[in-house]
Amino acid sequence: MKHPGKTWPRRSAAALAMLTSLTLAGCGLSSGGAEESAPVAAEDATLRVGMASDAQSLDPPNFSLTADFIRLDLIYERLVKLDPNGKPIPGLATSWEQNSDTEWTFTIRDGITFTDGTDLTPEVVKTNLERAMKAPQGKGYLGVIKSVELVGDKQVKLILSKPFSSLLNNLSVPVAGIISAKAIKENEKNLSANPVGTGPYTLKSWNPDERMVLERNEGYWGEKSQVKTVEIVPIPEASTRLAALQSGDVDVIENPPPSELSLIKESPDINELIEPKAQPIFLGFELKQVPDVKVRRAIAMAIDKEGIVKNVLEGVGTPATNGLLPPALVTAAADPINIDHDLEGAKKLMAEAGAGDLTLDLVLPASYYLKDKEVAEVIKSQLKEIGVTANLKVQESGTWFTSLLEHKTQMYWLGWGVAAGDPADMLTRVFRSGAVNNMAGYSGADKEIDELALLPIRTPEREALMNEIQRKIVEEDVVVVPIHYSTNFYATRAEVQGFHTTMASLWDLSGVTVKK
Repeated sequence: MKHPGKTWPRRSAAALAMLTSLTLAGCGLSSGGAEESAPVAAEDATLRVGMASDAQSLDPPNFSLTADFIRLDLIYERLVKLDPNGKPIPGLATSWEQNSDTEWTFTIRDGITFTDGTDLTPEVVKTNLERAMKAPQGKGYLGVIKSVELVGDKQVKLILSKPFSSLLNNLSVPVAGIISAKAIKENEKNLSANPVGTGPYTLKSWNPDERMVLERNEGYWGEKSQVKTVEIVPIPEASTRLAALQSGDVDVIENPPPSELSLIKESPDINELIEPKAQPIFLGFELKQVPDVKVRRAIAMAIDKEGIVKNVLEGVGTPATNGLLPPALVTAAADPINIDHDLEGAKKLMAEAGAGDLTLDLVLPASYYLKDKEVAEVIKSQLKEIGVTANLKVQESGTWFTSLLEHKTQMYWLGWGVAAGDPADMLTRVFRSGAVNNMAGYSGADKEIDELALLPIRTPEREALMNEIQRKIVEEDVVVVPIHYSTNFYATRAEVQGFHTTMASLWDLSGVTVKK
């Protein structure tokens, strides 16, 4: 199948809703009207964003957290992009052709220059893919590539180790970002802090845990944003982020306090943005540490998901009562994939398991997901009712993720974004035995997961198999307890217009204007 090349604008998935005219009376936000002003000229616009955590690495195939993807997406481009409907479209490749089940040929775009002045060539693409397919995180997306060959002076051929229907989707993920070959050769060990890409922005400065400054790539071949400078400031506490937005120290923040939403509606100074996001949040078990499925099932039965979303998240998100995969990505099973809240049934299972007065550690990050610690406190109190003491081990985000990768957990708190737009990606990368991100150490669905790679994306047969796998993971083996489906939740100053996000949690800055 041949995909024609074309030029397209950078656009995000359509927003679910934008709630405007917001005020935080309880936090001292001004109730006065904002003066009308003109957008700042393109060469002057600066966007300051307060985020819950800093990036860990700017080396695409060696990323640490998916939060890195936001920064990587602004600096690096991939061979393939996804349109707002999740359909693969040309990126640094102008077209591609599937020659067989295991061979693909990509034509590389001419006239593209890296920010170090070197040119994009098929040789550069080959160098990048060969590097990425072997990297610990990169191989989770691209490890199916067996070899890369040059074809003439404009093409590369990818030879796969097996048929893989998600190849185009996986090539669209920031982990597949194309780096200057010169930078790889001369400075590979320091790429995590010295990125060199072809994307719309380039790194100007980065003081870890303080501020990252990106500047518009004036040599960018595509549509340029009106925002010249993007400043990203790590502000772990939601209330502090909100105060920074209120004072004008930042223009945009992620995850404002949901408790303030009822007061936000009056203000002309702050706008709230809630848009769809392909990310479930779940409690997981390290299976060697919590081997009894009756105990795991009892814990799942003790957790009140609806209550958590209503009373802790205050409606920002949706209870995960039909599987692990967000409903926006897969047709929901007719028979819901869920373990219902049943406190008395949970107590009975604990008695059958002979597991009275059980103590388990729950490892979670500090202010990484929306109200993660507050949700964990509620889960702790719910588990106490069935005789389980949950010790909350709150860790800095990098330390927390390393603990999960090294299986230094009993229970863990995790959200997994579907960056490739293909829900099978999460099943493969998190629940396939041998996968670096298989924090549970699970191997009970390998055969079914492998079958997904042979089925075309977005077909009823494939979705039915994904639901079968979900049922096994969630209901039968109780590897994880899905808690809620999260959203992209931001607040912006009224002066900022056109800021949007994608299902993959990335930013779309193509239409952003800033008034001062």
